[in-house]
Amino acid sequence: MTDLSDHWLWRLDAPAWLRAAEIELGAGAANLRSRRTAITHARRGAGMALNAVLVALTVPPPEELRWGRSYIDHLRAIAGADDPRRHPMSAQARTIAARLLTITVAPTAALVQLGRGPDSAAHEALELARALHDECAAIVRARPDPPH
Repeated sequence: MTDLSDHWLWRLDAPAWLRAAEIELGAGAANLRSRRTAITHARRGAGMALNAVLVALTVPPPEELRWGRSYIDHLRAIAGADDPRRHPMSAQARTIAARLLTITVAPTAALVQLGRGPDSAAHEALELARALHDECAAIVRARPDPPH
């Protein structure tokens, strides 16, 4: 069996990845005034929640790279996945991942959206990331405990 103790993905178990994701989402919420920072934390949090799913699936290397290595790779893989056999994520999760990727980190000065506050993009990114986190948490809870 391969030693996974130093592997980037298995350095945390699934619940620990979910906790790390929650910390990222909290950091994003604490930085709503900085659009770039909040959106980056939202995307990182979503990616860490997806790491929890990868760990819960107990897929040995190199199969863990099927979603890529970075949080952006993970989001792109889920957003573009057309084969549900490759992952347990719902169609809604694919839509959420795609939407999270389309939110720009820099506002466009020429576009004024009536009825939306200056922090609306950051709020939206965090809401989407939270929804993806919640689905990942449900998948992790539904998986049997891995053998010790």
